[in-house]
Amino acid sequence: MRKFTRHSGAILLIATIIFTAVNCTKNNQVIDSNSSTTAATILNSIKGTATLQPIGGSAWDGTIEAAWANAPKLSVLATVPAPGNNTFTGYNGNTDSITIRSMYDAANIYFLVEFNSDFKSVYSSPWYFNPTTKLWAQEVATPSKNADGVTFRPSFSQDQFVIMFNINNSCPSFNTLSCYAACHINTGYGDSSVGASGTMHTVGSSEILDVWRARTIQVLNENQLNDCYIWDGGGVLNKNEVTADPMAATSDGGFSNKQTKTITGTTTKVSIPTWVIPAGGYSNGVIFQKDTLSGTAIKVTAVDTNGVLTLANGSKIDPRTSASGTNYQQVGYGDGPNCIPGSIVSNYTGSRGDVTANYYWTGTGWRLLLSRKLNTGDTKYDADFSSLADQPFGVGVMFDGADNQHAIVPGLTLHFKK
Repeated sequence: MRKFTRHSGAILLIATIIFTAVNCTKNNQVIDSNSSTTAATILNSIKGTATLQPIGGSAWDGTIEAAWANAPKLSVLATVPAPGNNTFTGYNGNTDSITIRSMYDAANIYFLVEFNSDFKSVYSSPWYFNPTTKLWAQEVATPSKNADGVTFRPSFSQDQFVIMFNINNSCPSFNTLSCYAACHINTGYGDSSVGASGTMHTVGSSEILDVWRARTIQVLNENQLNDCYIWDGGGVLNKNEVTADPMAATSDGGFSNKQTKTITGTTTKVSIPTWVIPAGGYSNGVIFQKDTLSGTAIKVTAVDTNGVLTLANGSKIDPRTSASGTNYQQVGYGDGPNCIPGSIVSNYTGSRGDVTANYYWTGTGWRLLLSRKLNTGDTKYDADFSSLADQPFGVGVMFDGADNQHAIVPGLTLHFKK
């Protein structure tokens, strides 16, 4: 979002109230709000059924079904707040327009979300070869700047959309503050030794928030979002308490494609990719975990002083050859076609995989479809919509490769039209 030049004239009133008049700690968080429910903050969910591509299905073609025509649109402006602790420094005031619609039937709830982005961000720190240093490196998650402050290289971080609900009304302050009830404020929770960065948490062991985080990598490749929750971490200080819902296996969802090896014939340790597909041509910027099991992806076992990678099958990848050209190098604002993904991806199982999701890039932004059971049966980590009672919620959006510097809309209400 740093690239954006669209700045709002003022931060949302609720953000100003919270971030300029608040002194909170994990064990003593007191925030006042003057927010109220108005038509401009109500998302009316109507009866209807949407069709989503299931896990393992083909890509969504972006078609908005006729059923959505009767669903009222809630249009909001998300703004990056200024917490006052350097959490979002450089992004404060950036804005993005979001449109949300919702439907429900006897079993499921559905959301159709649309938001803008200047460019399609679907990569997460891919690997490239630097011919000058002869080392492998990963693209950064924040934009690089020239000395004059002009951006010359964008960040490589995936666009994301986040929606947050209160679980069993366990967090009383969420009903008036929505996502600011777990906001990035009071860094270090009173510990002066911790630098200003901001963390997220609730204030008591019984307070748990349901968080749906739609990362483009996971949604485009596995038709799922990351279903997680925010809690108080059992009182542990100075860390984000955003935790993935329980999975059936610890390897579900994938992992970072990174390892440390000693350069052959030296004592120098360097970071390199763990897995590669020798032919290159990675779809949507990932390697699938199933590729590491089928033999399509081969493990990297060594690297030499010239950056040549040795693979487990005895073959080599030499990024310096004329045949390789710039395929493994930075090319303009992007990367060559054989640059290696920074992530290994697989599907989520268990409670973490409850939400089916589809993304579609329109050329100017994203369309996002979400579907989840009204009641998943998980009363601890998932919000229950089956009563069709009003639900307070908040949303956040990370666009133009802005990593975690997100624009926020608090104080929204989901209302089921019966």
